Amino acid sequence: MSIRKEDLEKASRVKVIIEKEYHKPFTVADLVQIAGSNKRKLNIAFKQLTGSPLIMYHREVRIEKAKDLLVNTDNSIEVIARRVGLDRSNLDKQFKKITEKTPRQWRLENKKPMTYEDYLRKIGEIE
Repeated sequence: MSIRKEDLEKASRVKVIIEKEYHKPFTVADLVQIAGSNKRKLNIAFKQLTGSPLIMYHREVRIEKAKDLLVNTDNSIEVIARRVGLDRSNLDKQFKKITEKTPRQWRLENKKPMTYEDYLRKIGEIE
């Protein structure tokens, strides 16, 4: 099946939606409807565009956002899971599948220690 420019544009629009609304529980059918395409064309165009199938890309975006939140916030892993649209159990499973580490291990290995200046900012002593 040949992929037309129009198919790649639809896949690109879906990619942007996934990146902006990663916390939503999209199904392939939802994304096909949003794109105004058919499942086969959208899957082929999306994989050509990103290198990943639709649902795998959605999972990867969620995990990348979770990684960012783990190292840049003090939010609990439960809160982070909800922010990326998952429950704690699913976050743990998907995170480990992609990174080979649990979210807790990732945080411990990658979070930078708070500097004194960061602490003062956090408590409102400086801006």
